[in-house]
Amino acid sequence: MKKIKVFLVDDHTIFRQGIRLLLNLQSDLEVIGEADNGAQAISMVLQLNPDVVLMDIAMKGMDGLTATKDILAGAPKTKVILLTQYENREYILPAIKIGASGYVLKRAAADEVVNAIRATYQGRSFLDPEIAEIVVNAYRHGNEDEYETLTEREREILILLAKGHTNNEIAPILNISSKTVDYHRSNLMKKLGVHSKVELTKYALKRGLIQ
Repeated sequence: MKKIKVFLVDDHTIFRQGIRLLLNLQSDLEVIGEADNGAQAISMVLQLNPDVVLMDIAMKGMDGLTATKDILAGAPKTKVILLTQYENREYILPAIKIGASGYVLKRAAADEVVNAIRATYQGRSFLDPEIAEIVVNAYRHGNEDEYETLTEREREILILLAKGHTNNEIAPILNISSKTVDYHRSNLMKKLGVHSKVELTKYALKRGLIQ
């Protein structure tokens, strides 16, 4: 029997080890590799050519959504499932738009993760029941809002600013110049209609982007 080849991407080693043990107990699944950041994941996925990638969203450096987009561009037959703690539409809808085949919350039962892998491998989509409701409501009431006009880089900077980082601190985190950070900061604040870092932080808290 051909096993489904799975690749894990998460920056928490203990979590990856737990998922690896779970999946390797299944007779039809095999974990063939893992990475702890988005950039490493892209490189290894293109080399190993897994059937399914389990991808976290929030990681140091390149985030999971950006990595997913690049993986699907380079390996369109690979299925990507976002396995994350985030249940905000600000993450869910972009994930679906870029082509993720599944979205599962980390608090889901073990068999739900396994079922998601099998479903996406067979060409079907898989959404955590709670996520499915959010998606339906979003499209029922219209899914365009000011947040969705932000670029991926602007979203990264929004979250870092809301967490209290300065331009100079953000620059090395994202490997860009402080001047570039300031450029993106001005753009995102204009798009969101906020005029200070305090307002920006309140916006991020309200949208559930930070806790």
